[in-house]
Amino acid sequence: MTVLHLQGTRLAQPGISKPLVKPFLASMCLLFVHALLYFQHNQGGSGLELPFNATSWIPFSFAIGIGLLEISRQRIIRFTRLTGVLFVCCLLLTLPIFYPNADIAAVSDRIFGLWAGFLFFVALQQFAFTPSRRQLLLWFILLGILTQTLFGWYQYLFISADNAFGFDPTTSRPHGIFQQPNVMASFLATGLVLSGYLLARVPMYRGKWSFQQALLLLTPVLVIPILVVLSSRTGWLGAIVGVLLLTPYLKRFAAKAQWRMWFLMIALGLATSYSINQSTGWEVKEERVTLESPRSIHIPQSIKMFATKPLTGYGYGTFEVSYLTQTARWHQADPTQPAGIPALDHPHNELTFWASEGGIVPLLALLIAATAVALKIRKAREGSQLALVALFFPITLHSQLEYPFYHSLVHWVLFIVLIYWVDNLTAKYHKKPLQYVLGIKVSALLLPLLISSYMITTLYSGKMLTRFETTLPLNIDYLMKVNNPWAWKHRYEWAVHQPQLELAAKANKPELLKEYIRWASEKAKTWPRQQLYSNLIVAYRLLGEDDHAQQIYQEAMFLFPEGDFSEQLATLSLDKQASQANSSAQSSASANQ
Repeated sequence: MTVLHLQGTRLAQPGISKPLVKPFLASMCLLFVHALLYFQHNQGGSGLELPFNATSWIPFSFAIGIGLLEISRQRIIRFTRLTGVLFVCCLLLTLPIFYPNADIAAVSDRIFGLWAGFLFFVALQQFAFTPSRRQLLLWFILLGILTQTLFGWYQYLFISADNAFGFDPTTSRPHGIFQQPNVMASFLATGLVLSGYLLARVPMYRGKWSFQQALLLLTPVLVIPILVVLSSRTGWLGAIVGVLLLTPYLKRFAAKAQWRMWFLMIALGLATSYSINQSTGWEVKEERVTLESPRSIHIPQSIKMFATKPLTGYGYGTFEVSYLTQTARWHQADPTQPAGIPALDHPHNELTFWASEGGIVPLLALLIAATAVALKIRKAREGSQLALVALFFPITLHSQLEYPFYHSLVHWVLFIVLIYWVDNLTAKYHKKPLQYVLGIKVSALLLPLLISSYMITTLYSGKMLTRFETTLPLNIDYLMKVNNPWAWKHRYEWAVHQPQLELAAKANKPELLKEYIRWASEKAKTWPRQQLYSNLIVAYRLLGEDDHAQQIYQEAMFLFPEGDFSEQLATLSLDKQASQANSSAQSSASANQ
């Protein structure tokens, strides 16, 4: 193995092919700028339930494939010490999937995303970018952020009530394509910090302002008003702390005219926000400026879960059911303990999420990875360390208060690009020749093909499911056209079985009721939702099995102590009394005849 300190472009060597730098950068441009422009009506959610994530996976998979293809073409793999550390951390994060309490099917998408992120990091390292091309990665991120900012302006001021996006301008905040204000806010806060960071890296020539500098100075004016109306405490804090951390770097490395003008643009952005908000009558809601939040309940509960089972956790992929069951036990033993929050499939804190499900091993892996990146930042050029922390801060803060990496693939990719950026500033690259590259070459070709095919069918299936759910009367033809039910497991199964229950209730078909009960009883073990338990109560009462209905009612009240299931019991009791009265009347009539 040879050890080289590589900077700039790769020196021409016999037998070395021209690097695929341009195709790789093109895929990154498609990811950050173009894939986020795709809109498709949906019912909300996270992950692939949001169409822009499915479209983002396509150029993301091509970026990984191009990186792997570069390895097979050069027959050399480039890596740094951080590559090895992150590889070990990914192994440790994957290890709990083999624990006996893990639900492999439920966690497979998360583990796949983890390793895809690592492969993307490796793909980035295969190209010895020139400084300008390496910086182009940050420019693509900024262009993507500005695109979403302009979309946010359209949603805030110009969109009509009857629009093609299904956006309600009277009640919704301008969330861009993300459909979740906090995800949009951390994205914009990162863009605000990134504009100042890039400004210090774009020198002034003879005191003249370039187009790049003008765009960077315009960024705060565009971003801040949208960031304000988003009313995201996470976004506000990320932006404020990020700007404060960036200030010493700007004063040290940017020309005085540059950093003064940037701060002037921040002031102009705040003034613009105030002026527009005054004219539109916008006011921040009281709950957005307080520290009261459900996070004060479920994050301590998830920490307590980890403390209860610190070695093995409750099992990968089982957070929702484990959380509801454990908090219900605590609440039953001590009613002063808060009950669990229904439909919580993530504790809104990435550390406690992995720790509560997998125990100490994944927690240590995350801490080791964070420490390794922090040490890389520490080795960076003197005076630039706080600026690098500032770049990470908005998304890192968001990951400890919600789950941005599951709402937005672009946040995950952005985070990895920042890790690569920090590593590359101080990296000593190692090059290892490879003798057998056929497997890598096949993977480079198959990975984009398979992922793109999966995502295209996911988008089509999501479109058909949404049409089925929003069309009245229900049209089963849309459901029959779903060709990728795996990507829509919960929604697809619900769409299949909920009409089954309604039909069984109207047509009085016991066999359909029994089939629904079999499905719902099994589904509740991994997906405990209040509506599912309500439906089970209804199904058992329709069958006349009051004992089973009462048993489900007791279980529902145990898991959801603040839920109200009495309506199902009361309504069906009245129906039963009416049915009995009708039967008695018919019997009396028969006797009289």
